[in-house]
Amino acid sequence: MKKLILLLSICVCFLFSCYNDEMNAINSIKKIDDGVFFLEFIGDYDFESFLAQGGSKNNDDIATFITGSLSKGKWTGNKNSEDYQVTIKTPDFGCSSIIGKNQNGNPIFGRNYDWQDCSVMVIHTKPDNGYESISTSCLEFVGFDRDWEPENNFTKDIVSLASIYVPLDGMNEKGLYIADLIVHDNEETAQNRGNIPLTITAAIRLVLDNAATVDEAITLLDSYDIHSVIGMAHHFAIADKTGKSVVVEWEDNKMYVSETPVVTNHYVADSPKGKGFVLDGDNSKIRFEKLQGLGNENNWNLDTNQIKNALKSVSASQFSSTEIAVWSCIYEPESNKITYYFRENYDKPYVIEF
Repeated sequence: MKKLILLLSICVCFLFSCYNDEMNAINSIKKIDDGVFFLEFIGDYDFESFLAQGGSKNNDDIATFITGSLSKGKWTGNKNSEDYQVTIKTPDFGCSSIIGKNQNGNPIFGRNYDWQDCSVMVIHTKPDNGYESISTSCLEFVGFDRDWEPENNFTKDIVSLASIYVPLDGMNEKGLYIADLIVHDNEETAQNRGNIPLTITAAIRLVLDNAATVDEAITLLDSYDIHSVIGMAHHFAIADKTGKSVVVEWEDNKMYVSETPVVTNHYVADSPKGKGFVLDGDNSKIRFEKLQGLGNENNWNLDTNQIKNALKSVSASQFSSTEIAVWSCIYEPESNKITYYFRENYDKPYVIEF
């Protein structure tokens, strides 16, 4: 019996030494609303190792890396189990982003993530070698359905940590904001210039961890080969504490950058394809013009309530019976404050300050 107790003690100590950061992160997961969870990861989630081993051109390869990273090559559970196998998929979605200045003259960023209802992870990361940030992920991207809940089971809950690699928007401690929006064009980005390849969501993590300004973010993105992976174009809305705001787009595998306070789901940058390209039947231009008009009417001086109402006015339910704004968020870089509204409940804010 003493030998058994000693063996168990050694196993427990080994497990904690190997997975200390992961266990702390899993234990931090808390439910903050129906289908909405908060995760905090302080430490090394191996993103630098991911870049050093060559990044990834597709979701399958990044999922393989994350699975190996989470297990650290040491997990000795049932090898036939899929509990700790990560899968990543990136569906088509629509979104809106608007940048203004609040009543104190400081920049303020608003963002809708429009899609079918899904479970949500709000992620607080504080990496060993990078900037602290808050980001948001749809957990369906890592294989969890709308009814997912933590199970207090290490091998099952650990997969939720993959959401760190699949952010869709966020802001870091330097006030750098970035959001992913689909361009409704079936041109896929697949750069092949000999640089380390990154998927769209991995590129967001790169920027949040390493860029303090818009210019730094642009330089970083241009030093990697970007891959959109879903057979459709993406673009980024990026802004910083100075109020500089741009759209970053890719056409014919080349990156284009233009200043703009509004981004929806059609091309905005000056590029050969031209501004405004959008598939038939898309409401992107309607949303864009509504947000642009609101900004112009107020000389782009927009307080938090105006930003909230702007996001509400272009939320998915205004145009679709099957989609909603799964989350709307207001980022205030001067105070490192984020206000979330989930599933178009604009009377129920959830506030994070970091």
